[in-house]
Amino acid sequence: MEKDAVRIQLGGGEIRKEGYLNIDILNLPTVDIVADITKGIPLPDNSVSEVRADYLFEHIPDTVALMKELYRICKPDAVLRIKVPYFKSTAAFKDPTHVSFFTERTFEYFDARYAEQGTLPEYQLNMDFRVTTLTYNYYTRGTKYLPFVGLLRRFCWDIVKSLVVELRVVKNL
Repeated sequence: MEKDAVRIQLGGGEIRKEGYLNIDILNLPTVDIVADITKGIPLPDNSVSEVRADYLFEHIPDTVALMKELYRICKPDAVLRIKVPYFKSTAAFKDPTHVSFFTERTFEYFDARYAEQGTLPEYQLNMDFRVTTLTYNYYTRGTKYLPFVGLLRRFCWDIVKSLVVELRVVKNL
């Protein structure tokens, strides 16, 4: 990581990650920048090298608008690490403040290669991210080693608790 890298944590609240600017809507001692990110992120264009957002995206009513704002503030090759409840998890639906739900394919909509292939609708998003890793967090230890775990994930509830998706920003300056 470069010496002058700006790394941000979105919606960290009371949990501050060392080495990151904590941006949250709540004015807490652990928050560096108080902001409602649904109205924009108060950082300059192309200034951020890394973004972490754990259990935030499910509270955001307009995922596309947030992704556009992240694309604006991120440098080329910046890394986004997003953790969300899995759509087939009780955790996704039990909280009445959750307004968005996520599958392993959700973030493909932000990868321009899919639009070019005609496999996804072309929404003219004017942004491009690559999904570099996708990790399932299971409710029970050892679940990932079960035979047919892919079928279990697809057809059964509460096998996977959350997804961690890492994306890389693709843009030229």
